[in-house]
Amino acid sequence: MIAGQVTKEQWKRFVQEGALDTSRISRRIAASWYECRKNGVDPYNGKGILRLESGDLQKKREENKRLIEIAVPFMKKLAQMYAQSNMIILLIDRDGYVLKLMGQDKARALATHINFTEGVKWTEKEVGTNAIGTALSTGEAITVNGPEHFSLASQSWGCSASPIRDEKGDVLGILDISSPSAAGYHEHLLGTVVSAAYAIEHKWQQLIKEEEIALMHHALECLGKQETSFFVADRHGRIVYLSPQAKANLNASRGGSIDDLPFSAAKTPVYSSDGGQVIGSYAAVPVKEAKPCGTGWAGTFSFKGVIGTSSTFKEVLEKAEKVSRTNVTVHITGETGTGKEVMARSIHESHAGRNAPFIAINCGAVPANLLESELFGYAPGAFTGAKKEGAPGKIVQADGGTLFLDEIGEIPAAMQVALLRVLQEKEVTPVGGDKTRPVKFRLITASNRPLGEQVQNGTFREDLYYRIYVYAIHLPPLRRRREDIPALIHYYFHQNGWPFSWTEKSLQVLQRQKWEGNIRELFNVLEGLYVEFQEETPTARQIEAYVQQTSSGHEETPPVPSLSVREQMEKDYLEKALRQHGGKASLAAEQLGIPRSSFYRKLAKYQLS
Repeated sequence: MIAGQVTKEQWKRFVQEGALDTSRISRRIAASWYECRKNGVDPYNGKGILRLESGDLQKKREENKRLIEIAVPFMKKLAQMYAQSNMIILLIDRDGYVLKLMGQDKARALATHINFTEGVKWTEKEVGTNAIGTALSTGEAITVNGPEHFSLASQSWGCSASPIRDEKGDVLGILDISSPSAAGYHEHLLGTVVSAAYAIEHKWQQLIKEEEIALMHHALECLGKQETSFFVADRHGRIVYLSPQAKANLNASRGGSIDDLPFSAAKTPVYSSDGGQVIGSYAAVPVKEAKPCGTGWAGTFSFKGVIGTSSTFKEVLEKAEKVSRTNVTVHITGETGTGKEVMARSIHESHAGRNAPFIAINCGAVPANLLESELFGYAPGAFTGAKKEGAPGKIVQADGGTLFLDEIGEIPAAMQVALLRVLQEKEVTPVGGDKTRPVKFRLITASNRPLGEQVQNGTFREDLYYRIYVYAIHLPPLRRRREDIPALIHYYFHQNGWPFSWTEKSLQVLQRQKWEGNIRELFNVLEGLYVEFQEETPTARQIEAYVQQTSSGHEETPPVPSLSVREQMEKDYLEKALRQHGGKASLAAEQLGIPRSSFYRKLAKYQLS
C-alpha cells in the first residue's frame, strides 16, 4: 500500500485506540484527524448540524454578493462539464457556510441525507476532516476521499476543494467539487478546482481595479468643490484618495488605514455604478480651526480667511458685509488663488448660518459630459452606469442654502440655457426625467476672467449674464495687498501647527515677490519651505534662494495658449507637487495618487521637466 491511501481498518483503529501509522497516511490528513479527536468531533456522525435559517442565509449571500456574482458563471461551466457525472459544485464563504450548490440531481439528493446543503456550516469542527473544512483550516487546496474523512457520514464521498483569495491574499471562500461515489473519484479533479478558483481570483482582481477607478472617479467629482477636505477609502478602509487640504490637516497618506486617523470620521457609503454594492466610503476631514490674524472685523459679517491690514481689502469686506445682509445674487471676480470660495462661504454663513447647505462646484474642473448630471441631477436609468435610484444634483442639494458656481464661464452654451430656466422658474428637471422639483437657493458665482468679454464674443449668454451679475465683488490680487502678506504667513503657520520664528527681514523677502498665483502660490511656497527646512528657521537669504527656484515670478514655463481652465488647473497641481518634492517626479506622483506612467505623460503634455 502506498503512502496516502487510507483503509477502513486504519480509521477504526485510530477512532478506537488513537493509534495511527503516519508513514501510511497523508501528513495533512493525519494532522486533521488528530485535531478532530482533540476537538471532540463525533467520528460516527459527521452530518451537518449548524444550518442557517433562510433569512440568515440571505444575509450571508448579501455579504458575499460580489463573490457569488463572479463565481457562479464558473460553477455553471463546471456543472455543465460534469453533467453526466455524479457530482455537485459548491461555493463556501470564509466562515465555512455553503452559499451555493449546483450539479447532478442524484448527487444533490444524496447530499441532503447528510445535510450537505446550502446554508450548512461544513468545517472541521462541525463535521470532521473534509476537503472544504481542511482547505479553510490549512489555506491549501486538498482532496479528501472515502475513509480519509474523519466522520462516517462523509466516507462514501470524494471531495476536492481550493481556497479563493482576495487581492490581499486573504481567503474569500472555498470552491469545491464533491461526489458521493468515493470509489470512482478522480484525483485530477483537484487540478480542475484549483484552475477554476484561480480564474475566480483573477476576476476578483479585475473587479477591485474597477472599484478603485470608480472610487477615484468619485474623488474627482468631489474635487468640483474647491478647497474641500476629504478622503475616499476602499471597502477595506484603505485610503485611495486624500485631498490636498486633508493632507494639510492629517498626518496620513494614500494607502494608509482609516483606523489610524486621529478622529472618528462620519463615513458616507460609496456605491458601485449599479448601486448594488458598497465599494468604499467618503468622509470629510475636519479643518484645523485658526483665529484670524491681523486686524479684526466688527459687525455682523464674519470673514473666514485672513483680513490683514490693507485698506484695499477692507473695502472689499465692507461690500461683502453689506450683501451678506441680503439674499441677492453675487458674482465674485478675481485672479486664480485669491480666495473666491472663501469669500463665498463667508457670505453664506453670515447670512444663512453654518447649518444651511453650502454646495460648491468648479465648473471648469468637471468634464463637460459629467457637469450636466452633476449640476441638475439625473433620473433613474438616465444613462449607462447611472445609479438605479438616480441622483439629486448640486442644485437640489443647495435647496434652502447657497449654490456656489466657480468658473461659471466654463459652462457649455446648452447648459447655460438650462441654468437660466432654473433661475427664472425656480424649479429643476433632472437629466432623463420629466418631473420638476421646486428649489430655493442663493446663487453666488465666480470667474477669474471678465464675463463681459465672453458675452461680447458670444461664448456666454447675455440674459444669463444679467441674471448672475447683480452685485459684484472683486478680490484684489496679492500684489495689490502686500501689507497683508505677514498676516497670511502667520495664519498658515498657525493653521498647520508649525512654530513661527521668522525675522522681519524674512517676511520682507516674500512681500517683494510678484505672486502671480496669489494666496494659493504663497501657501504652496510656505509648504515647500517647511518641507525643505522642517523645524529649522530659514534665513532671509535661504528663503529668497528657494523662491527664485520655485516661484512663478521667476522660472515658470509660460502656459500653453490652448489649455482649457481645467487643464491649466491640472498643470498647476503638477507644478505644485514637483516644487514641494524638489522636482522628484516619483514622490510628486505618489502625493497626487497618479500612476507614474500617467504622471510622466502629463509632464510631457504640459512641457514640464
